[in-house]
Amino acid sequence: MNEIYFLVRYTPFWAVPVLLIGLEFTYLFWLRKKRKAVYICLIISFVSIIALVYYYWAGGPEESVKLLMKAARYYS
Repeated sequence: MNEIYFLVRYTPFWAVPVLLIGLEFTYLFWLRKKRKAVYICLIISFVSIIALVYYYWAGGPEESVKLLMKAARYYS
């Protein structure tokens, strides 16, 4: 679980590059008319956007991890 907390705490450092790369490859695959690859890249980009929105909504690195810990305790 420590790895997940680490990823949540440092979300902007992985989500922003993944978002940009995913959108760039979406465009390239769209030009080449490869539908499956476009959908996969869009899903990856969407996951990155959701992670960034959660990070900023929760209140930054410390608060996002605390909120995730509370949710994990509640559902387990």
